[in-house]
Amino acid sequence: MNAQATEPTPHLFGRWVFATSWGWLLGFVFIMIGGIAADLLLSAERAQFFLGLGMGAGIGYAQVRVTARFLRIGNAWGWASVVGMGAPFVASDILRTIWPGLSYMYTLWLSAACGGLLVGLLQRPMLRPHSPRANWWVPASLAGWMLAAATPLLYGTVPGLGPGVGAALINVAAIPLGGVILGVVTGAILFWLLRHSPHAV
Repeated sequence: MNAQATEPTPHLFGRWVFATSWGWLLGFVFIMIGGIAADLLLSAERAQFFLGLGMGAGIGYAQVRVTARFLRIGNAWGWASVVGMGAPFVASDILRTIWPGLSYMYTLWLSAACGGLLVGLLQRPMLRPHSPRANWWVPASLAGWMLAAATPLLYGTVPGLGPGVGAALINVAAIPLGGVILGVVTGAILFWLLRHSPHAV
């Protein structure tokens, strides 16, 4: 393994946060396209599968552009993001078909938590050659995804702010923050892991 490929540089953290942030926004574009397709082609009311697949694809595509440069990890990283985030949401749709009484919001948050955990588990083997502490990537992925998924609800924490235009604007403004939070949490851990790389200078 090329030592330069795993040497953490000052640019890694910034590039990771930037890539994850625009990947988060790209994920929302994929979600909108998937939602329209699900409604027109499948008539899938309140389906969730396109949420996980869309966000996993957006983040995965963006992060691959960084992992390929700094870690020599290619498309496998992106596919781990797609599969890891998509699988729990697909499973959630199947469960709610079998048990229609399951709460939509409960399964949504549970799917996000399981997705973050599964993404971390799938990507951990790719980091093992670069750091002996790669196991820390799993809780970092779980925490990052859960915190990011919670940002659209930030408007509910503003005292005295009820439904209306103001709440909607705050909600929309909070959405991009999710990508920044995910990027900061996982980027900080990734930089720390590479500081303990056997190939680092």
